[in-house]
Amino acid sequence: MQQGSEVTVKKDKENPLQEVLEFAASVIWLGIAFGIAIAGGTEAFKDLVSLRTTIIESLVVVFFAFVFHELAHRVVARRYGYKAVYHVWIPGLLLAMAASLAGFLFAAPGGVHIEMGQNLSEARAKLGKSALAGPVVNIILSIVFAVLSFALIYFLDFYLASTGKTLAEVESTVNLLWGITIIGVEINAWLAVFNLIPFGNLDGYKVFQWNKKVWTVVFVISIGLYFLMTWGQSKLFG
Repeated sequence: MQQGSEVTVKKDKENPLQEVLEFAASVIWLGIAFGIAIAGGTEAFKDLVSLRTTIIESLVVVFFAFVFHELAHRVVARRYGYKAVYHVWIPGLLLAMAASLAGFLFAAPGGVHIEMGQNLSEARAKLGKSALAGPVVNIILSIVFAVLSFALIYFLDFYLASTGKTLAEVESTVNLLWGITIIGVEINAWLAVFNLIPFGNLDGYKVFQWNKKVWTVVFVISIGLYFLMTWGQSKLFG
């Protein structure tokens, strides 16, 4: 995700505690940055209560979107017998925050470094599959959050009818959960498209190098999903 799964032939000393701390720092920083961007950039600071709520919602979503994405890279690479460790990328964190202040989503907080040995040409397919795992996770999560948003509507009606409570009594909780599901759809759909761009060190470039047909199918699905989700939100709120 973000900076992508990076290939290296250099020995990368593994430190589990450091990896966890770098994961945590990336999640918190990216969650705050995405929250600011979604709330409207610098304009969001005019309403700190609303900004705080959006950041909380964003942190929950980014935890799943980011951690699961990177773990997918890590798990697949390790199943192929490669060493894979997550590392934070400080310039990417700064760029993400700068973009958020302008109201844009930008994700480059770091990536999983995969140590594959010297013969990279023979490992292209395995690298491509490891890279593909992250965006696929985001596609699945976007669909899951969309399903949860509809489930929340039906569950709310059932809950109010069975308990006799009014919407006003549960409004704050419902708004928080609704915000999480909607942001979950948006962030995951966008991350899938962004990471599948076949450029630089992004996942899409590695998938494209491995199998252009696979890349085309998944990229078209991710774009279709993003526009479908965007259209759905416009209809829902428009």
